Amino acid sequence: MKHLHSLLAAAVLSSFTLHGVAQQIDTARTWVVNGDFEQLDGKKLKRPGGIQYATGWSSATNKKVDLFSENATVESTVSTPRNFTGDQMALSGSNYAGVRWWSYQNKEPRTYLQTQLKHKMKKDSLYCVRFYVTLSDLSKYATGELGAWFSKEKVEKDEAVSLTYDVTVPPVRTKVYNDMFSWQGVCGTYESKGNEEWMILGNFAANEKTPNEKTKRPKGETRPQVFSAYYYIDNVEVYPVKNRSSCTCEQLKDAESEFIFSRKGVTPPGLKPAEKAERQTIYFKRFQKQVDPLDGALVGRHRGSHEGRPCHARGAHRAFRCHGERSHPVRPDLVPLATERAEAVKEALVEAGIDGGRIMVEAKDANEPADESGTEVGMSKNRRVTVTVKK
Repeated sequence: MKHLHSLLAAAVLSSFTLHGVAQQIDTARTWVVNGDFEQLDGKKLKRPGGIQYATGWSSATNKKVDLFSENATVESTVSTPRNFTGDQMALSGSNYAGVRWWSYQNKEPRTYLQTQLKHKMKKDSLYCVRFYVTLSDLSKYATGELGAWFSKEKVEKDEAVSLTYDVTVPPVRTKVYNDMFSWQGVCGTYESKGNEEWMILGNFAANEKTPNEKTKRPKGETRPQVFSAYYYIDNVEVYPVKNRSSCTCEQLKDAESEFIFSRKGVTPPGLKPAEKAERQTIYFKRFQKQVDPLDGALVGRHRGSHEGRPCHARGAHRAFRCHGERSHPVRPDLVPLATERAEAVKEALVEAGIDGGRIMVEAKDANEPADESGTEVGMSKNRRVTVTVKK
């Protein structure tokens, strides 16, 4: 007796190179040493508070900034992509820093990321300042007041205190950065007062004046949230510009878009349920694990295409290579992400009424891209879950 075997093939990770200056650091231009945190002093990270192991970086107070690295073990809690504050891949390379920006009633000390620039700034000269952040999965809050402060001397506070300096970068700091999936750019222009050579990244506003909002823990994350706003930081840059219009953050748009590919069309009439199922494709934002609400609705609408048939969900991944100061081959940490995407679609089908016992999930190799153009649209087409029906 024949039976239909529905195959959720995919959770395909885009095979891509991080294109453009927005996701790479121009080492010849930037005045920041090791802005992508890839250069370490050789020691293997074992615990939080290890920013001093990243060449050129330190903490401004005695509450140390965290450093996360692919070279750290998961048991150390400071690995990438999974660590004690969430689950995130680096924007480029495999390392990034972590800063506590704000906490409820100031119960947990803030941390401040500090570095010495390659050169002293010149009075009245303009400098473009940019860095990328993403909110950690376990943050119960998201905030604004993501700022940069410059000084002539290094700041070394012996206490875990909140710094309250007069910050001008970026000029408006009311935006609340609440995205837990994508890296968002923060940038602004700084006019030098003369001879500044130290930069600190952090929150310099009073706790009650820091805009904030509550967040929801990502679906599938079971660890408890913390009563603070904790941000990962990557790709920090400072470089001289001729005018303010040269630092408009236009190059950040590619990183901020992280769009989900959308394929609109009309399903031809008269298709059999199996044929309708095969036309389903669920797309994902870069690094995203969960099904987008619109695609979740699509899964629900096509419930009839799957009813009564055993299903097989197959997660797949493509080669994932990030180009910064060094490149990486296929990374094993991408296989769980691919599988998690297929699991997310399975969960959506179960919620729509499909028997979960008919759905299996496994990983797939990197030989079936939907698009090999390397463009943003092409890469978004590869972040997908597709459906194949077998008899």
